[in-house]
Amino acid sequence: MKSVRTVIVNAKVVTMNQKGEIFNPGFVMFEDDVITMTGEMKDLKGDAALADATLLDARNAIVMPGMINLHTHMGMIPFRGLGDDCKDRLRVFLIPMEQKSMDEELVYLSTRYAAAEMLLSGVTTVMDMYYYEEEAAKAMDEMGLRAIAGQTVMDEGACDFKDPGEAIVYGENLIKKYKNHPRISACIAPHGTTTCSPDLLKEAYRIDSFYEVPFTLHTAEMDYEMEYFENEKNMTPVSFLNSIGVLGKETLAAHCIHMTDEDLDLLKENHASVAHCIGSNTKAAKGVAPVSGMNQRGIAVGLGTDGPASGNTLDILTQMKLCADFHK
Repeated sequence: MKSVRTVIVNAKVVTMNQKGEIFNPGFVMFEDDVITMTGEMKDLKGDAALADATLLDARNAIVMPGMINLHTHMGMIPFRGLGDDCKDRLRVFLIPMEQKSMDEELVYLSTRYAAAEMLLSGVTTVMDMYYYEEEAAKAMDEMGLRAIAGQTVMDEGACDFKDPGEAIVYGENLIKKYKNHPRISACIAPHGTTTCSPDLLKEAYRIDSFYEVPFTLHTAEMDYEMEYFENEKNMTPVSFLNSIGVLGKETLAAHCIHMTDEDLDLLKENHASVAHCIGSNTKAAKGVAPVSGMNQRGIAVGLGTDGPASGNTLDILTQMKLCADFHK
């Protein structure tokens, strides 16, 4: 089958290559889904290769690599703006609302809406973490995203599965279903360090590691989480994760606000990564993660919006501005 050649022309091309090159005006040429050439517009003059190409006029718009939302909950669109500033909003408002109202259809529709919002702001890849994730994966695929569908599991049971064991089985089947998909994959995503038992965390980690997919969870985010580990275990959440063997290269820890130097060293030693959700963290007055310390240690850190019910936006550019301002 003959490949399809497409050229985006008259663009401000932000390459993000090692040289930091910007071509303005520039072009991007690709065949099917592989970029084959980029450069200044003047380099295209008289190019015979354009004879059978489809030209897309960018009209001076910016063309750049798609951005990544490293931590969000796309199914939360219906709860955006509800119960803002409610004390202990997760346990008092969000979880009860999910138990009462969330179902497969709502997750599917919400995920489509969330995907559209992210695509409009330049996000093309997302790490999602929610319930009924087969519906989320279906929606993300239909919308053309690259995505990881993280099936959330928790001890007390959730809106989709009252038995966390059933949620684990569902998550593993989802991983198998999308194992060979070109854009969509899946993982089992424990809710957090205080909402999942050590056995549940270890089982999720075992399965995610076996299939070589991310193991992601909320970590060192809440005040009561920190108090629990200090009072009950004389540990931090990060040292706890390390002690039960679930801190590794597959681990993507979301938030990581309340961190000690020893915690940061553990992340580095175990090659774990962090999703920094500055908008959600500061909106709820939870604090600011020590990203400078993470960068100094070479820990991989990316930006996440958190769920639309937590940070109120899925725009990653907003997170960039907040990140720059707060860390200054």
